[in-house]
This record gives sequence, C-alpha cells and structure tokens, in this order.
Amino acid sequence: MLRILKSSTIALGLFLLSITVSAQQIKLMSYNVGSNNWSSMKDSVVARVTTNDPDVFCPIEATQSKLPYLQSSLTDYRLLETFGAIVNSAESHIMLRKNMFTVLDSGYIEVETYVGYTGIGRYIDWAHLQHIGSQQEFVVYASHFVAMFGSSLDSTIVAQYRHADAMVQLMSQHSGLNIPQITVGDFNANVNTDVMQFLINQTSITFNGNTIDNTLALDDSWVVANGAVPKPGTVFAGSSAIDWILTTPDANVLSAIIDDQGSNRGTPPSDHKALQIEFDITNTSSLSEQINVQNFQVYPNPFQDQIHLKFTINNAEPVDIELRDLLGKLVVAKSDFFIPGNSTLTLDCRSLDSGIYFYSVKFESELITGEIVKND
Repeated sequence: MLRILKSSTIALGLFLLSITVSAQQIKLMSYNVGSNNWSSMKDSVVARVTTNDPDVFCPIEATQSKLPYLQSSLTDYRLLETFGAIVNSAESHIMLRKNMFTVLDSGYIEVETYVGYTGIGRYIDWAHLQHIGSQQEFVVYASHFVAMFGSSLDSTIVAQYRHADAMVQLMSQHSGLNIPQITVGDFNANVNTDVMQFLINQTSITFNGNTIDNTLALDDSWVVANGAVPKPGTVFAGSSAIDWILTTPDANVLSAIIDDQGSNRGTPPSDHKALQIEFDITNTSSLSEQINVQNFQVYPNPFQDQIHLKFTINNAEPVDIELRDLLGKLVVAKSDFFIPGNSTLTLDCRSLDSGIYFYSVKFESELITGEIVKND
C-alpha cells in the first residue's frame, strides 16, 4: 500500500507508477509503568495496555517487582528475553504480541553513567523483528535515561549524553539493514534540552573536552503524525514531555497518541502517560500500478455540524476515514466501499467540541491527510 501525504483541498491527476507494495501496519507502545501506587494501580496500568492494544509493548521502569505481574497479566504477549536468564537486571523491556513476529536478532548494551552512580543499571534493549504475515522488518530499541535532578545534576546530564551517544552508535550499526528503526523510552529530557537537540536535530554536544556528533536522522513521531500541534506533557505531575518515540524517516508513521486516560478516582495508573504510534512497514518492487484518486476535497472548512468528502476514482476500492483531536484521540471513523466515478461521503460531527481536528482518508493507493476546524 503506497502512502502519499496530501493536505486540505487537492486535485490529483490520473498517473501510472511502476511499483508494487506489500504493507503492514504496526502499533507500538512505550509506557513508563513506574508508580508510587503500583500495588493499587497495577490493574489500571495493564488496562491501558490492553485498551490501546499494541503489537509491540515496551514497558519502561518495569523492575523486578513489576515485570512478573505484567507477564502474567498480558497473556497475549511474550517477553523478549534479550538478557537471557538475567532478564530482570534491566528495567526497560520489549514485549511482543504472540505469533506475530519472528525475532531475527536481539541484544542489549549497558550504558555508562557517571562516577558515584548507585542506581539500577541503564541499558538499551533492542530487537530486529520480522512480521510473520508480510515478512517486513524493523528494529526497536527501549531504554530509560537517568533523571536530571539532585546534587549530581552535572553528572546526570553527562550520563544522558553518554546514553544518547551509545543509542545512536548502536542504531548506526543497524542502519545498513535499510529498514525502519524506532527508539523509545523515558529519556527524562524535554525537546529544548541539549540531549534531545542532539537526537532530533543532530546538534553536536561537547562535554569533558569531547565532542559527539549524531549522523543518524531521527524524527519525533509526534511531529510526523500531528504536525505543528504542541506535544502534550507525558507525565501527570506538570507538563514535562520527557517520554519519546523517535523513528528513522522511513518508518512511515501514520498516527501518534499520548494516552492520559485510566485515572482511578483522580489517581493516574502511572506517574507517566503511555505513548503509542501506528506505522506502516512497506516494501516496494517493480510492477505497473495505477493511482487514480482525483478531485479530492474536504469541505466546509471551518465546519459546524458536518464534514463532506468529495472525490473521483476510476477503480472500485474501500475507503477508511478517521478524524482525530489535538491529542491524537480518534473521535470519528467511517469505512465504505466506492464504485468508479464521483463520490461524496458525509461525516456527522455535531457531538464534537469546537477546535482543530486532523483527518486521514485511506484509499488503497493513497493516504490523504489534513487539518480542519470546527466553529460553534
């Protein structure tokens, strides 16, 4: 399935493209499950996972006291034991939906922290996965950076630099595979910190007389999926956005959400919110195929009660429409099958609050996305 990003009002001509496509959409979640109320909130943590239903789940801060409960409760998943018999030595892990992936390779590296550090070991857990159905491949990495607070603030910053550098070097070793790479976790760093600028914008960092460079292009999945919409906080106390899902540009991110649901009488399941993306692993080869969506329009914009989608297709095909709010939450969805010719589809949006929304219209040959506003 070819994905082509378009915006609001578009007229597309019929053209031929030499391509055949094998695609598979994957949902991946990163969730720091650490909580001061684990004993009373662990079922709520599990509920966030089962509700979002990821294919790959990376639990962060899943220490020895928490990991066995996740394993026993999430029966549709299996823990990838990159640590072998000492799996509990880490607190960042990778869990896979059963019977969905072949593990082609996996491993871990321990990350240097700083002199005097006495906390749990910091690792980067990774797995090279192949989807059993489509045979498409990608690599996922999970880790937890040290937090920047306390009397050793300068040292923790250096520890973050070292972690980020080690992660980039590891990912660079796998870049020759020419497949999507996704690195996730609690990085304990906002977007304006040096370590995140190093990862996202490839800004060099100098510390202790050494300069480190990032030659690997990485995208913030939230920005890819949601454009200029500000990333919400990823913790419940304050507005810090310190949990991340970063991808290489070929990951083809379709959506990104930050889940802030599941509070029990005002107490959140974890100190952190769950992050999830959906991405498309796509392989292309030579074959003549027609892409035939024409005269695509979404109107009116702004709208009040209804949205109309108008388009022309030359071949019959199914069409899926989704509307999401600023946080990436799905608010309207509709699917239908259309015959060749001119078509119009109407969405009932009377129940929506005023504000900005993002639509995605999935044809067999294209994905068209854009922004639309509701006024009272």
